[in-house]
Amino acid sequence: MAKTINVRCNGLGRHVNEVHLDTLLQPTTVLRGGPRNAEDIPERFDLPCRECADGRVIVTREMIKKALGR
Repeated sequence: MAKTINVRCNGLGRHVNEVHLDTLLQPTTVLRGGPRNAEDIPERFDLPCRECADGRVIVTREMIKKALGR
């Protein structure tokens, strides 16, 4: 089952963005593999808002750990 979390952007509209953790934590060649444990998850992800041009969606390691139950 795919886990998702809802995070507000930091733009003026404070739009709610649905973030799919499976997509966010996919292994990449830049990181040399996906996270094996909680310490391997980057401190934060900075994603563009899907609703506005000026907002950013910040997803922290703590938010991901809480959603995954770690």
